[in-house]
Amino acid sequence: MHAVRATLRASWICAAAALVAGCFDDARSVGRAPVIEEARPAAARPGQRVTLIGLNFGLPGPADGVTLGGAPARVESWADRAVLVTVPAMQPGTFDLVVRNGDRVSAPLPFEVRPVPDAGLGQDADGGSDVADVAP
Repeated sequence: MHAVRATLRASWICAAAALVAGCFDDARSVGRAPVIEEARPAAARPGQRVTLIGLNFGLPGPADGVTLGGAPARVESWADRAVLVTVPAMQPGTFDLVVRNGDRVSAPLPFEVRPVPDAGLGQDADGGSDVADVAP
C-alpha cells in the first residue's frame, strides 16, 4: 500500500514539475491545429526571412510546411512555437500565411510582401545614368 501511494505521489510531483517547466509543449499540441500569433517582421520582400511565432507547430515532418498565398515558403528551421521561413519569389501584395502540421492547418494570417527594390535606380528615362562623370 505504501509503495502505491509513493508511486502515485511521485507521478503527481513529476507531472506538476513538468507542467511548470513547460516540458509538455509538444505533447499538448498533438491533435491541435497550429496557431500563428504573429510574423516577425510583419512585412518582408521575397528572399527575406520571417519568423512565425505561435503554438502547436509540433515537430517537423514530411507533410508539414508553410505557404504564402498558396506558394510554398522554404522552411529554414521548425520548432513547436517558432518557424523560420524565407519569403518566396512573388509579386507585392497582401497574402495569407498558413502553417500545415500533418493534416492540421492554421487559420490564415495576412502578410504583406513588399516590392523588391528597383534594380534600375540611378538611370534616367533613356537608360543613361543620373550620376555626372567627374574628370580626374
